[in-house]
Formats: sequence, structure tokens, C-alpha cells
Amino acid sequence: MKTLPISRQLSGLIIFLALFTSCNNESENRFRLKGTLEGITDGNIILSYAENDKQPADTFKIEKGKFVVVGNIPKPSRYYLQVEKRTRVEFYAENARMTLKGHADSMGRSVIKGGETQTLYSEFRRRVKELAIKHKVDDLRKELYMKTAERDIEITRLLGKYDDDVYQLQIDIIKENPKAYYSVELVQELSREKNAVEIERYLNLLDKKFADYSEVVRLREYVKKIKTIEVKVESLLSDAHNLSYKVDESFVCKEHNNIVYLSVLSNGNVCALKKDGGVLIIDSCGKMVKEFKSNIKTPSAITVDKSDNIYVLGSILGKKRVESRGRNKEIEVPTGVSCVVFNTKGSKIRDLKLEIIASATGAKVFENNLIVADSKKWLIVVFDAETGIKKSVIENLYTCCNILDFCVRKENEILVANLASFRVDGFDYSGNRLYSFGQRGNTINDFHGCCNPVSVAFLSNGGIVTVEKDPSRIKIYSKEGAKVVEGIDELVKGCAYIPIVVDKRDNVYLASYAGGLIKCVPSKRGAQF
Repeated sequence: MKTLPISRQLSGLIIFLALFTSCNNESENRFRLKGTLEGITDGNIILSYAENDKQPADTFKIEKGKFVVVGNIPKPSRYYLQVEKRTRVEFYAENARMTLKGHADSMGRSVIKGGETQTLYSEFRRRVKELAIKHKVDDLRKELYMKTAERDIEITRLLGKYDDDVYQLQIDIIKENPKAYYSVELVQELSREKNAVEIERYLNLLDKKFADYSEVVRLREYVKKIKTIEVKVESLLSDAHNLSYKVDESFVCKEHNNIVYLSVLSNGNVCALKKDGGVLIIDSCGKMVKEFKSNIKTPSAITVDKSDNIYVLGSILGKKRVESRGRNKEIEVPTGVSCVVFNTKGSKIRDLKLEIIASATGAKVFENNLIVADSKKWLIVVFDAETGIKKSVIENLYTCCNILDFCVRKENEILVANLASFRVDGFDYSGNRLYSFGQRGNTINDFHGCCNPVSVAFLSNGGIVTVEKDPSRIKIYSKEGAKVVEGIDELVKGCAYIPIVVDKRDNVYLASYAGGLIKCVPSKRGAQF
């Protein structure tokens, strides 16, 4: 008999796995999975722990299209079963008799029965599928981005109704099954994007028998921690009142597409970085002032210091061999960041060597600090703007879609668009989180979509601007709450970054996917500057 250590965050748990032919006296209170597969007679099946890829997998024989896995799993856990290098299926294993019927080439379609957790998981998936059919989700997703921006917004609204129904289904499942372990899994899923009050509400739906479970204990500790830093955004905006913005229709700059990042010079001219490495300097009326090539092969961010020196950053790519579906192939991956400094005439001043980071998805210069966001490593690094020497690091940020951006709100305070957490977080330069606001939802005070906001900026009077994509929504926060900027069309397609910069007169500039540069100005009826 073979052994495999697959503990679920608890050291010492051992699960004993064996072939069908060697298991004759297992007790009733043990995990037993009996599988029958088409498309294969003899071969190997691999069992791996789904929640820890560092845990070693184990391989077992398939004989005459059948296999059996037997063991002891005191607490339900997620595993993968895969026939050698073919597709795999995810399921919940626990001390119960279970069966699997499927095809070796389409393991994901396998029918797995038995076990309270797996049964409830299957029931949840069945009900989600019914909702998807009811809301015509597949058809809507195929149509998205195929027609007009107005239709895209309507589709997104309809998909939002589906998301709302799935959310309510999760709540209903927990309420209907407070003693089932799968309800703990659902509470964890729901809690990833919510504030302390919401997380506590979910936890209180669970039976008290889960109080000592590591998952519940961690969530309780997390709630206790974030209660000390969660704030209402209005509390940060004591001097910002009744802010409203609209698109400046007189600003004509639609020809400049493929802009990946924005900054602003001291005279108010916008400094834009294009996808091909070109740098554009554009005045407040939309007229081109200067254009030059940076020769950065993979440009990603641009920023300007107080002397109007222009920092252009981009990834350095290297080769890496990876395995995909049983095949080895070579791909290019970011291995470092190139930073070149220019003057406003386009003449190169110097190069900076930046350590630690593998990508530059956001950059700002404040005082003598060059601050760079790295979505690959989930961190923000503060460098010396002259030498490139690292000063401090903000770690463990929650990124998504290769997007991570920020702004410097005031001295030693960085606002991060922590999009995968659906919130904005304030940090000091040492990485201490000072405060946090926002959560996932569909109201004006929430952040919508798959992950938002993608960027954040601040106004001179303390107001805060957040940018959401899919659909595009630009919000201006003041003491009275958030308002959406009027006249904004869809700026990007899909899960993509939207560049933003604010000049000294509090004009807001955005880069559209195909509509060039957009300028937003305070509207007369709302803003007080």
C-alpha cells in the first residue's frame, strides 16, 4: 500500500491510497472512490491536491478501465483527478463512498456521486447552470463587444442580473445547509470581495460546529484586522464638496489611439506613452506639441518629475520553457524593467537599473522617489529617482488581468487600485496599510465587473477619482458621495487598463481604446474649485 501526505493546512494528516485489488478491509468511515472510465483500458490516473500545488501528486494504475482510491480524510478537501496528460476533473473528497463515471478524454464531464460536500457542490452547479440558461448568458457573452457601445452596456447590465441571482443562490445554499462543509467554501468565496460587516453576516449563517475550522478562524481574524482600517470614503474628503465632471467636447484628440499610460508636465501639457514606444506631448486644447521615440520595446508606463524629466518604463523580456497540454514550448516572459529618462525635447538623459521588479504597470515620481507598480510580483517599490536604488516595498497586493496602478495622494501616502479586492487601499511608503474603502457590488458606491477599479487619482481639493472598466465608469468622490462623470462612452474592450492623469487645474484626462485622448472638466453646476 502506498501513502500520500495531502494535509489541508493541518500538518500530520495522512491519506492512504491504494489500488482496488489491494483494498479488501477498509472501514465504512473512510474515503472510497470507485471509478469507471471509457476511452482507456489500462494506464495511469493522477490524484493531486487542488488547494496547494506544492503538495506532491500521486499516480495510480487503471486496470480494465477501472480504478479505486481509498483513504482517510477527516475534513472535506478539493482534489483533481487526471488521466495522465489529458483533461482533469475537480471534486470534493471526504470520508464517504463515492463513484465516478466518465471518459478519459473529457474528465471534466465526469459524473461524481456520493459524499455530502460533493453532492451539494453538484447541486449548486446545476442551479447555476439553470440560471445561465434563464439569463441566456452564453448568447450574451458571445454578443459582447460585437456591436455598439450602447448594446455592450445593456449586455453588461443583463449579465449583472445573472451575477445578482448567482449571489443570491450562494446565500440561499448557505441558509439551507448551515451544517454542510460546502457552505464554508461558499462563505470563503463570498468574503473575498466584501467588507467586514458583510463577511460577518456570511459567517453568522454557518453552524457553530465550524467555529474552530481553520477557514472560519482565519476569516474572523481578517474581519478583526480590517475593521481597524476600513473607512467610509467620505471621511477622507473633508475639503472636497459637490464635485461633478463632464466630458469636454471642445477637446479634440481622437487620433491618438493605443495609449498605454499618461502623465502630465508642470505646464499642464499631457505626456502620453503609446504602445509602440512613442511619447506624445499634447497641450490642454488637444494640439500636438512634441513627439519622439523612446525605443523601449515593451513600453508600459510613463511619469514626469518636478523638473519635467520624462521617465519611460517597459519590460525586459526573456525566454522560458513551459509545459502546456503535454508539450514543451518556449515563451517570452518579463524578467526585469528598463527605465530611460528623457528631457522634453526627447534627448536621453540617463538609464536607471531597477531591481526586484519584473514589470512596470504603473509609475509616479514624487519628490525624489520613483514609485513603480509590478503586477507580476504583486508589489509596489519605492526607488530613488536619481539612482534607481530601492528604498522600500509594498507587498502582497491582490492584482488581476496584469493590471496594478496607484497614485500618490500626499507625502508618504500611496493610494492603490487593488482591483482584485474591489477596493482602494491607502499605504505609507513602508507598506503599512492605513485605510481601505470599497467592495464589489452594483451601486454607485461599489465597484462592479470582474475586477475593479483599474486606476485611481486625486484632485487638489482632496477629491478622489476611480476608473472602472467593462463597462467604463469614472467616479468622482466628494464629501457628499460618488458621482459618475457624464458623457463617458466605453473606453476599452474587455478586461483592460484605462490610463488616467489629473493636471494642476484638476482636469482629468483618460485614454480611450479607440477614441483617443479624452478630457473631463468640472461641470458648472456641481464642482467648487
